[in-house]
Amino acid sequence: MNIEYFSEGLECLMYSGRKLSPEQRILIENSLIVLLQENRFSGMYFWGRITATKNDYYIAFGYTNDCLKDRRYFYSLDQYQWQLLPFVQSPKIFQATVLAREPFVGDPSLQMFVKLDPTFNIVANQVVSITRAEVVKLKEEERLAAIVFIISEECAISPRGALYKMVDGRVIPNQMFRGLNDLQIDNLSYYQLYRIPRNDLKTNLSKRCDYNYAIDFLDTIDGVIPLGQSFILNMQRNDRVAIIKSCIWQGMTFFHKVDSRKHGFLYLGDGRKNFDLLFMY
Repeated sequence: MNIEYFSEGLECLMYSGRKLSPEQRILIENSLIVLLQENRFSGMYFWGRITATKNDYYIAFGYTNDCLKDRRYFYSLDQYQWQLLPFVQSPKIFQATVLAREPFVGDPSLQMFVKLDPTFNIVANQVVSITRAEVVKLKEEERLAAIVFIISEECAISPRGALYKMVDGRVIPNQMFRGLNDLQIDNLSYYQLYRIPRNDLKTNLSKRCDYNYAIDFLDTIDGVIPLGQSFILNMQRNDRVAIIKSCIWQGMTFFHKVDSRKHGFLYLGDGRKNFDLLFMY
């Protein structure tokens, strides 16, 4: 959620059923403006809130030159003081984060132990060896950083044309973007994942007959597995606002106004993945 239209964006997302109180809105908006100025970011965004049993985590991120590669994430427990989230690289931390089913507590220094699944070495359709399940010590601050990264990778959304790839490879907000029109607004193929693309450029370009190298380099959400079940799109306010909800990470909501550059995503949830999605239909 871009803080340039923070309050208006929250009003558009009121249909998600999850809200911030007026006091929280004021604290978050003012503190993020200060954070933007202190770090000299080019853009500042409120990512969302992860609920915990003791203290909720409020997440924000900013960028300097590249809005995909230069993102720096912060968390806060009081909506006023922001701490830098650590950068997690260990694959075991990500595995343990997905497998952890206990709720967040709200203590960044808290440690928990997660048992990973055993691994199998298969040769010619035969199991030749089995690695025992390993127990990983998981710090809640690392778990928070990992879950924010995973959710952002899997369901953070941007409308087609909102991000522009420069000739030097940098990705920046498109100042010429004026929003999707009435014919595009309810089509999932016009929404892209706000992350570094995983598909080959030719693959993404081949999906469109009106492709543009500068804006169609990102992966579209209509290709997210399970196909047709990962996202739900609804039109609100007399079909002038598109609301997209993630079914995989319940609590992630995106909005976009017709013929307007205003859009954004917000996560308000407990940080748990919906593993029952395939059994819900």
